Amino acid sequence: MKKLIYILAVALFLMAGCTSSKKYYERGLYDMAINKSCKKLIKKPDKAKEIIILKDAFRLANQKNLERISFLRASGEPSVWDEIFATYSIMKTRQNRVSVLPANVLTAIGYKYVNYDQEIIEAKKRAAEYFYAHAKTLLEKNDRIAARQAYHELLKVKSYYANYRDTDELLGHALFLGTTNALFSMKNNTNLIIHEDFEAEILKISLEELNDLFLNYDTRTVSGLYYDYTIVLNMKMIDVSPEQVKEVHYTDTKEVEGWQYALDDDGNVMKDTAGNDIKVTVMETISCNVIESQQHKACIITGTLDYWDNRTKQIIKTDPVTAEFFFDNFWAVAHGNYDALSDETHRKLKNRAMPFPPDEMMILNTASILKNMTKEIIYRNRHIVK
Repeated sequence: MKKLIYILAVALFLMAGCTSSKKYYERGLYDMAINKSCKKLIKKPDKAKEIIILKDAFRLANQKNLERISFLRASGEPSVWDEIFATYSIMKTRQNRVSVLPANVLTAIGYKYVNYDQEIIEAKKRAAEYFYAHAKTLLEKNDRIAARQAYHELLKVKSYYANYRDTDELLGHALFLGTTNALFSMKNNTNLIIHEDFEAEILKISLEELNDLFLNYDTRTVSGLYYDYTIVLNMKMIDVSPEQVKEVHYTDTKEVEGWQYALDDDGNVMKDTAGNDIKVTVMETISCNVIESQQHKACIITGTLDYWDNRTKQIIKTDPVTAEFFFDNFWAVAHGNYDALSDETHRKLKNRAMPFPPDEMMILNTASILKNMTKEIIYRNRHIVK
């Protein structure tokens, strides 16, 4: 609360930019008019118009606040003390702002110091008492939403008093009651025996990064903790393709600049005036035959990410998931004029055949992709469980 009041006070001060104090006053923005006038009167204490505006704005701002406090007190509601505290704090901040003005200005506006400390202390005490009592009542409901409200009200108590009764203990209890717990697990419906490393890779998913206030994910069951939801990665198919090697034949060609002798109509080499043979530029096409070998192997895992509500034993949402991993390698040999080869073919000439990765490695690499996809879906759906 104190921080909020400070921010509001600073914001009011900064917002008093180009608009005149008179304009602020006419709009009923008394505190902004006061800040503007104070700024000017500190520099020029004899500005009569600013003194008049300050006098009226200061009086009306305080009058408005006191009327609001009177109304709140008359309501008899225990929840009003937070607003009463805030209003008295604003009045004190306003008074402090004006009190630093030159004596002639204070005399002219009829300034009289008012000690708001007792009212502020009383409002603070009663506000803390109200939020503390109300939070305890909310916690007695043993309801998640009520516990979350209680948590925020206990934080208000701490904003007034750092060590108020057993507030810290109640905060921990409110957090526990208000938190939704979701357990992530994996289910194998592929009719295949999956290596234990696969499950270990999937469960490496770092859901802690997705945890938030009132939302907790676990990948391992915590003893004694009730899970409101279970998120199941239900794998339905794992397929690894056969190892494939195929050859592709193609020819790279390139246009290059060459020359030939110029011939006359009789087929004789023509001479220039100095008796030298005449050469002419010509374009010619060069080529090189390429045999490219292509290795290919693929793995695909498909399934669903199912959200189970453990209270109703029903699936409340299902998202399809598909992850793919490919092994591809290319190498080539060439026959002909290497100057005709493209840059890409030159790179392939440097490659060599590679051993195919075993099926287990293909599946593990696909699992790593699946893990990241699953995390993204869980993050996208966090509103469902919260």
